[in-house]
Amino acid sequence: MTRNGVLLVLTFLGSAVCWWPAIIEPGLDFPWWILFVTVGLIAGFSTWLCGAQTWPGFVAAAAGGSFAGLLSGFALWPLLDGIAQSYAGIAIVLGTVAAGLAAVICGLASSFAARSWPFTNGAARRVLWVVLGLCLAVGPTLMAITKPLVNRRMARYESIAAMRFASLKQALQQTKAESGGTGNVCDRQSVQKHYSGLPFTLDGWSRIYGNYVEEDHYVYAITCHEEGRYLLEARPKMPRGYGYGERLFCADES
Repeated sequence: MTRNGVLLVLTFLGSAVCWWPAIIEPGLDFPWWILFVTVGLIAGFSTWLCGAQTWPGFVAAAAGGSFAGLLSGFALWPLLDGIAQSYAGIAIVLGTVAAGLAAVICGLASSFAARSWPFTNGAARRVLWVVLGLCLAVGPTLMAITKPLVNRRMARYESIAAMRFASLKQALQQTKAESGGTGNVCDRQSVQKHYSGLPFTLDGWSRIYGNYVEEDHYVYAITCHEEGRYLLEARPKMPRGYGYGERLFCADES
C-alpha cells in the first residue's frame, strides 16, 4: 500500500475512533469541539505529508470516518436517556457535517502550507509524523483513561456527599438535643450553626427544608415531622450509570 493509502486509512480510523469516548456512558463529559479540532488536524497533517493536491481525499476520509464512528458509537453504546437516544440520528448528521467542515478548513490550510513550505528535510517530516500520530492517538487514549477517571470522579463525589450527610445528621441531632430531644429540627439557624461540613450556599440553606438542594452532583433534603423527628436524604442528582455517584444516604426518624 502506498503512503497516501496508509494515511487515508489512518485518517478514516482515527476520525472514527475519536468519537467513541464522547458517546460511551458514563463518560468524561469533555466538550465536543475538541473532537472537531482533532478530526480537522488529522486531515490537515495528512494532507501536508502527502501534498497539496491530496486534500479532497483526506477531507472525505475524515468526514466518512466521523460518520462511521458516530453511527457505530450510538449503535454499540445506546444512551441511557431514551429520549436523547431518539435524537442520535440528528447528532450523527450534525457531527459529520461539523467534522467535515473542520476537515475542509484544515485541509485547505495544509494544502496552502504544503505549496509554500514543502518538506525536503527528513527530520521535519518525522516531526510532522509524530504530531499526526499524537492526533491519531486522541481517541484510543481517551478510551483508555475514561473508566479509571470516571471511577475516581464517582469516589470523590460520593466521599463529599458522605461528609456533608454526616455533618447534617450531627447538626440535626445537636439541635434536637438542645431542647431535651423534642426540639424543632426545622430551626434552620440552629442547624446551620451546628453544621461543620463542606459549605452549602445561602440559597441552599433557605430551601433545604422540603426541597432538594444540589451541591457537587448530589441533592440533599430535610423533612420535618412531629416531636422532633426528621427525614434526611442525600442522593445523586444524575441517575445511576452517569458516573457521578451511586451511593444513597438516608436517616429516617419518622
